[in-house]
Amino acid sequence: MKQLLFAMMLLLPFSLFAEALKMGTPIQAPAIKDQFEKNVNITPATKQIIIAYTKSHGDSMKAFLEANPNYLADNNALYIMDATSVPSMVMSMFMMPKFKKYSYSIGLLENEKDLAYFPKKPDLLTVITLDNLNVTAIDFKEKL
Repeated sequence: MKQLLFAMMLLLPFSLFAEALKMGTPIQAPAIKDQFEKNVNITPATKQIIIAYTKSHGDSMKAFLEANPNYLADNNALYIMDATSVPSMVMSMFMMPKFKKYSYSIGLLENEKDLAYFPKKPDLLTVITLDNLNVTAIDFKEKL
């Protein structure tokens, strides 16, 4: 009995972490909500997912989407940002009211486990290209 318990304790940490997204695999993204508390749905029609990990990338995306207001709809794209490092009080009091003024949806990754699913390179946006929910490309860009 002790051996079984010991074996389960050794294997438990591995089961807690989902495998990271890879090219050539179907996307199985975690449940993500936007600034309006609506689910961000990745559907077979979704062609692109853009993920910003830093404030500067968020500012860059905001400027890009203001200059190209139809980009997300025209490209069947979703915009997601890393909110894991933002204290919840700051998020609820300052950032969410600002985000709610935007004309587009921002999916918010709010925990490390969900964040770890998506590939990341320092100081770059992640751009995931999909075809019928299958990952066909993962690119890392300074800006769109």
